[in-house]
Amino acid sequence: MASAESQKPTCPVCNQTDQVKTMQAAYNSGVARCAPPDMPTRNVSMMKPIVICGVLVGICIFLIITLIGGMESGLNQFVQLGLVVVTLCFIVGSLVTSYLAFQRIVRGDDETTVLFPAWDKATAQWKSLSYCSRDDIVFDPKTNSKVSDQQLAELRASATHQIKSELQAAVQH
Repeated sequence: MASAESQKPTCPVCNQTDQVKTMQAAYNSGVARCAPPDMPTRNVSMMKPIVICGVLVGICIFLIITLIGGMESGLNQFVQLGLVVVTLCFIVGSLVTSYLAFQRIVRGDDETTVLFPAWDKATAQWKSLSYCSRDDIVFDPKTNSKVSDQQLAELRASATHQIKSELQAAVQH
């Protein structure tokens, strides 16, 4: 049975294996440029419309409790009915807004899910690379060639670049 040391790839610069690490081990030891590829995410905000609707419904409910709740308020019956109708409209509007915000989140999740294969591919490429701490280089053991910092950055951001290009294309159409 071969030892783990003999299976380590050889650094293309120093031709030694004693300081060669996996990319995960290099990143865990503090080498920031050996970070794994960013997982594709989509941040869809729904808090602003939900908070606005909640405040409007809260104000209407407060008015109903204070103005209609005290029967001695002396408000016209049509004013009371109008306040109840406005409150019900705000409640229905809040429910519709919540539904639309939820649909935006689901659509964003679906768009992100489409990008997972690209992220999986980039992660597999990242895992196949090695790092030599003696020479401070990242290299591909299959081709025994050095990987530049620019190539690492492109690999790390490959899925997020695809999101940005899709957003720009959607805005232009």
